[in-house]
Amino acid sequence: MAVYGPGFLLGFLVFLGMQLLPPIMAECPLKLSGSNVTLAASLCSNNDDRGKCCRYINAFIAVSIAQYANSTSNLGVPSNLSDICLHSISQTLELYGVPRNATAFCGFGTKIPVNYECKGRTTVTQMLRSPKFIDVMENCKVPLSEESTCKKCLNAGIVYLHHLLGTEDNITLSTCRDATFAALASQVDDASAIGIASCFFQVQGLNILPVSEPSPSSTPKASPSPLVASSPSQHSLGLPISEKHHSYHLTMVPGIGIAVTAVAVMMLLVLIVLIRRKSKELLESENIDKKSSKSFPSTPPMRKFQEGAPSMFRKFSYKEIKKATETFNTIIGRGGFGTVYKAHFSDGLVAAVKRMNKVSEQGEHEFCREIVLLARLHHRHLVSLRGFCSEKHERFLMYEYMANGSLKDHLHSPNRTPLTWRTRVQIAIDVANALEYLHFYCDPPLCHRDIKSSNILLDESFRAKVADFGLAHASKDGSICFEAVNTDIRGTPGYMDPEYVVTQELTEKSDVYSYGVLLLEIVTARRAIQDTGIW
Repeated sequence: MAVYGPGFLLGFLVFLGMQLLPPIMAECPLKLSGSNVTLAASLCSNNDDRGKCCRYINAFIAVSIAQYANSTSNLGVPSNLSDICLHSISQTLELYGVPRNATAFCGFGTKIPVNYECKGRTTVTQMLRSPKFIDVMENCKVPLSEESTCKKCLNAGIVYLHHLLGTEDNITLSTCRDATFAALASQVDDASAIGIASCFFQVQGLNILPVSEPSPSSTPKASPSPLVASSPSQHSLGLPISEKHHSYHLTMVPGIGIAVTAVAVMMLLVLIVLIRRKSKELLESENIDKKSSKSFPSTPPMRKFQEGAPSMFRKFSYKEIKKATETFNTIIGRGGFGTVYKAHFSDGLVAAVKRMNKVSEQGEHEFCREIVLLARLHHRHLVSLRGFCSEKHERFLMYEYMANGSLKDHLHSPNRTPLTWRTRVQIAIDVANALEYLHFYCDPPLCHRDIKSSNILLDESFRAKVADFGLAHASKDGSICFEAVNTDIRGTPGYMDPEYVVTQELTEKSDVYSYGVLLLEIVTARRAIQDTGIW
């Protein structure tokens, strides 16, 4: 490992700090509507309306980006202005009464960004020229005030995103949905843009007026907090965001320069210490993995699990799995959460091993809690969990092996013998029994969220079992209820309830909708989404 001199590192860090100064001097070009912010504030102050709160914040930021795209053709601000705009908008939201914990709950900056990059597309022109976008424009012609025209527009958007993204994570799906809206709204006048936003985000009452300066003699009528109304800093909201922070930036430049220099010196000292310890850390990394593996079973959820788990369920070692999968060369499937291998263990067990993606940010306690939950699920129409492994920063789940593969293979593979009607009816009944168990007899009840033909597996007798119920949602406190829950968007286009895509509020009805699509797929042997459109 190359070790650079302190002079070189100090020079590099100072240069890096100087590169950070120009973006700080920049100004955010986005302009918000004051009435929109106060409307969001009134919703965000109520914990029961957090789902609506997130939709309103998402909507009025998307409208401001659409206005920006109308003049620049860019789907959001440049990357060097992203942090400035996030800070400016956060300050504006807070001054108008939106709680900080509400913006954190909504994922402002991650799930609700200020620049929409969708599969490398960063401009309106690139979105308009992408395949299938013409269908979205045809189905989203304003006005969209009627429920039927709005649903037609949303369905066209789902089909477009399915062709564009395939199976992507929920944040990418949300960002591309917002990019689709911005591209559409940038092509129409402001009033029509508000109409499209009302359909896309299921919100009412938005407008496109800029933030106005409050009257000195009166306080804003819609202000949710007297402190906000009387705050002297609120007069700055009468200016666009770019003007509001101009003087602030000028006064901060000297302090920032000093801070960057101090941070550079501190980082230099830290780097010297880290370089000296690097070789020692590399030698100890294996020991750290072993300690992590040993500590895993000692967590409270795992102790609870070990007391009541069946004997057939056990913890596997990484070495066992590597040998059983022939060094991970027996791939039988891939999904959004990992790769599946066929494994032959030395004791004769044949299992399907799911190797979780390394990008997962799931914590150890949460992973342990999910294993406890999955191990408690026992039903003849749910794929059984045989064991797990958590070693070498890897996580595996072992499921029973289903000899006849997935229902999708039998319905859509040309070389397969068509299923008989008796078998198809029995498969539909089996899946319904599994959903009934998840919805009504689990403790706590679960929503699957991704019912589709590829998640229906068939054993040697063509008995259907539902897989991937690890995606299911259950409250952390174990409460048994089925109230609407605000969640990330998860599922497969074509099977997802359009209302769930818009509101992000999950109920058991979303599974029922997906099951209805699955029934049509079983009867017609056609895919949920065809190139010619939705059937």
